[in-house]
Amino acid sequence: MEYIIFIVILLGLSIAMAMDLSWNNVLTTTRNDMVFADRNREYGAFVLRRDYSKRLLMALVGSVLVFSLAVGLPKIIAAFSGEAEVADAKKIVDVNLDLFEEEKKEEPPPPPVEPPPPVKIESVQFTQLEAVDEPVEEPPPTQEVLTETNAGVVTQEGAKVDEPPPPVEVEPQIFTIVEEMPSFPGGEAELFKYLGKTVKYPPMAQDAGITGVVYMTFVVDENGKVKDPKVLRGIGGGCDEEAIRVVKAMPAWEPGKQRGKPVRVQYNLPIRFTLR
Repeated sequence: MEYIIFIVILLGLSIAMAMDLSWNNVLTTTRNDMVFADRNREYGAFVLRRDYSKRLLMALVGSVLVFSLAVGLPKIIAAFSGEAEVADAKKIVDVNLDLFEEEKKEEPPPPPVEPPPPVKIESVQFTQLEAVDEPVEEPPPTQEVLTETNAGVVTQEGAKVDEPPPPVEVEPQIFTIVEEMPSFPGGEAELFKYLGKTVKYPPMAQDAGITGVVYMTFVVDENGKVKDPKVLRGIGGGCDEEAIRVVKAMPAWEPGKQRGKPVRVQYNLPIRFTLR
């Protein structure tokens, strides 16, 4: 389709140029005769301009013939070879896809699950004693036997039941915010005095000029003891280790309380290192 449009455009341009008789059209005979008067007309621009329309027309005709041959050649070959009749003779056959479906096999029901037999527990028959005149055929089990097995209505062999495991100790909950937060003995003022007296500037940090704040976290338990000191954000140079040492050396705090009862509380404390 694009090829036919291209040929039509070229043909239209050729016709328009042939019909244009103005001086601007380089293909007009009058202009060429005047421009190439008394000059060599056997070759060069004069020959190209004079024969342009004829050659363009021959090229268009040849292109149309080649295109027509390319389009019609397969149909001609098919007509002579009889493929067209074979194509027309083909018929559409309806296929029933249901015939190709596999027959659904009914799976047998799963076998019933039998519950496991109950575990027999080893026991010794224990019969209540009654005051009778007749002699007892089988005496009751002694206390030593009862300490090794269980007492029951019959004597049978079975698995021995061990003693129940000891109860699992549950760690107390650690709170972050409580009604009464833990406090250093004497309050914040005493805490700052303790830090000022206890903190020793590490020589490495002092030589390197390291200053800043080490953020510590620790747990004050229900007895006021400080446990699990950790560094949340440190500054290095030995300041982190010094902050941990200072927290571990703290005296017992006033424990935090929730609903009037002492509880474990997570506490955060900044420790500042400043060179003077």
